[in-house]
Amino acid sequence: MGEKMDMDFREPTRTQSQQHYASEPQHEPIKNRSGKGKKLLMWLVVLLLIAGAAGGGWYYRDRQAKDDTKLKQTEIDSLKTANASLAKDLKEAQGKAESAAKPSQQDLDNIAAAVKSGNYAALEQLMASKVTVIIAASEGLGERTPAQAIADIKYLDSGTDPWDFALPAATVDGYQAGDYKQYFPDGALAGQSANNYVVSFSFDSSGKVSTIFMVANADLL
Repeated sequence: MGEKMDMDFREPTRTQSQQHYASEPQHEPIKNRSGKGKKLLMWLVVLLLIAGAAGGGWYYRDRQAKDDTKLKQTEIDSLKTANASLAKDLKEAQGKAESAAKPSQQDLDNIAAAVKSGNYAALEQLMASKVTVIIAASEGLGERTPAQAIADIKYLDSGTDPWDFALPAATVDGYQAGDYKQYFPDGALAGQSANNYVVSFSFDSSGKVSTIFMVANADLL
């Protein structure tokens, strides 16, 4: 215990293997290759998101286009139905107007009988409130009251029996093609005497006599 121990603090001698290890250069740690994989994965995700957005946009536009087409077709079908209904209503209205414009057969017979007999007074109740009276090849008479028109029809007194109020279609067609065709409309009652006096009665929408046309010679038509 009395002896003093000498402490040797010198660095111990390295072995050859330790010196070799120390002398070798230390390599840099291998970089983490997983970083590139993460970036690649990120870009794939981005591309998928872009593709998904594009696909979603296309699907929405396609769906919207189909919905718009369906809506337009529905509107077209609705308009077609409405037009068909209007056409039907118009046809019915025209039919009613045409039937209303035609006087009854009894009224037509009474007009023909009045001309044949010269008893024109019976025509007054069959006339409209205003009657246009026209005499061909003259200045005409124009708008008249029923009473005045009754007096005007006496022009036909010079026509001789028999009066024909069932004229052939070819004869009426010839009158409708002549200079006075406006006084021979469809539905008018035309008669011709044995000595070629002609009279034509036209009617308004109520079936009342509205125009009386007379001519002393059928050749003028």
